[in-house]
Amino acid sequence: MIVTLIILFIFLIIFFLLFRMISVNKTTNLNTLSQEHQKVQSKYEFMVKHKKELIKELAEKEKALTSLRNNREGLKTISADDLDLNEADENEKVSRYLISQGKITMEQNEKVLKKMDVLKLDYLGVCLALGLIDIKTGKQAIKANKVHSRSK
Repeated sequence: MIVTLIILFIFLIIFFLLFRMISVNKTTNLNTLSQEHQKVQSKYEFMVKHKKELIKELAEKEKALTSLRNNREGLKTISADDLDLNEADENEKVSRYLISQGKITMEQNEKVLKKMDVLKLDYLGVCLALGLIDIKTGKQAIKANKVHSRSK
């Protein structure tokens, strides 16, 4: 009887030790997985942030490329009759000039016209504020508009 109790006691100790080893191993594995999850999560957040920065940089570079394409042709001379500027106001003259030069699109023109009331700026001011044209293009538009105004 004592031998059976001793054997039972030994099995109980072995069972307890095995259970403890399994619990420690499980806890270690869970901690390791949790650390790996945090690393992957931080890497993911970094990549999302980096992607947003790259998209923003791409948009800026596309905008610069478009500006360079439009500026490589230089200032073209157009008569007031070609643009039908005789009865138009200053903003309309400038908008037609920019559209004819390919500096802005019709959609951008409509956006500028809507924003003029909100921003309380003239046509060129709104174009500059929205980043549709650069200062050089604005000066070219003013110069072309003055040339047309003098020819009346």
